[in-house]
Amino acid sequence: MAGRSDPYDELPYRSIPVAWSAPERLALASLLHGGPRPPLDAYRVLELGCGDGANLLPLAYYRRHAEFVGVDGAGGAIEAASARSAGLRLSNLTYVQADFSAAVERLSGAFDFIIAHGVVSWVPDEARDALLALCARRLRPGGLLYLNYNTRPGWTVRGMVRDHLLAETAGTAGLERRARLARDCAARIAASLTAAASHPYSLLIANEFTLVADKHVSYIAHEYLAAHNRPYWRNEFLDLVRRHGFEYVADADFNHDSGRIPDGLEDLLRDGNIAGRDPDQTADLLCYRQMHSPILALGPLRRTPPSPDELAALTVASCLAPCSGDGDATEFRHPSGRRVDVPDAANRVTLEKLRTLWPLGLPVRDVFPDADRDMDHLLALHRAGLVELRCVEPADFGVDSGPLNAAEAAGGYATSPYHTCESTS
Repeated sequence: MAGRSDPYDELPYRSIPVAWSAPERLALASLLHGGPRPPLDAYRVLELGCGDGANLLPLAYYRRHAEFVGVDGAGGAIEAASARSAGLRLSNLTYVQADFSAAVERLSGAFDFIIAHGVVSWVPDEARDALLALCARRLRPGGLLYLNYNTRPGWTVRGMVRDHLLAETAGTAGLERRARLARDCAARIAASLTAAASHPYSLLIANEFTLVADKHVSYIAHEYLAAHNRPYWRNEFLDLVRRHGFEYVADADFNHDSGRIPDGLEDLLRDGNIAGRDPDQTADLLCYRQMHSPILALGPLRRTPPSPDELAALTVASCLAPCSGDGDATEFRHPSGRRVDVPDAANRVTLEKLRTLWPLGLPVRDVFPDADRDMDHLLALHRAGLVELRCVEPADFGVDSGPLNAAEAAGGYATSPYHTCESTS
């Protein structure tokens, strides 16, 4: 068990909810990729490395029909998490202070979902292996494990920035002081290179130092100055988890910018005959991947594509708006600025109806009567992040956001039932 010498006790990490770690989002990603279908009416969730509960607490707050357990080795984080939970009178959320080796015996029963965001790359190998052993023992067959990790090749470059900041701050007492010194150093380098550099490498490094300069000191301390930060090649990570009995299902953020392969890259890999022995890893190399957020399941994994009835039972939500007031206009615009052409008049009427309901959605079968015809298009729009497909409608949980958002106000954000986070500062 970690004592008060834990760096996360010395400088607590300022975290926020991770949207795609919500159980219903993990279940949807698994369904769409032919993976397990965990229950969503009643289930158990375990978060490893839960910190102060910023991610787990809103999950438990809105999902009173499920049970949540958080584990962390930092005593201060668990105290803060427990106090926040008590303040909201949550009876479905408990916390355990323990390292992963001890936690496996202190936990009871199996879990349908296990979440570990920001853990695997940031702990020594023995702690990582203890985490994976715990997951193998406590994940229910048919359940889903969410991990994320720093990825090569992007973190190979970022790691050089880390090495420089570690050297520049060596010997400085106090983690927060070191982090502020690292941020100042990064800001000076970024400003100098941005003003004078023209070589692509210098511009790349300038961007990396700018990322540091713009971050909160707690992020810099635990991402760049931590004792451990190990990136993995994709096949290296998958070999590791297979040794513990897990198989890859999908990327949890496959329909977000962080999880998508850039447009045209798949065609380039195929047409240029450059995919190599592992096309996914080649794609990581060519798009400068820095993070992966995979969903795993206990093997053997037998993929079962979603049936037409399963797809028709999903909910669809959309905030796409027509680009002009012309009723015959076929182009729709997402708030991100991305556009999509919708040639079918009936689908345009449906999208305009959904826009008035956002963020609520409607069952696919109710708004797209010819689901077989339209489903491929809906799936493509979901993968592109232009519409949302959902296994359940979180607004139906019927929980008032007010008390939670008031408790979150000090952090400058508010979490919705959909596990999305909006800044309030």
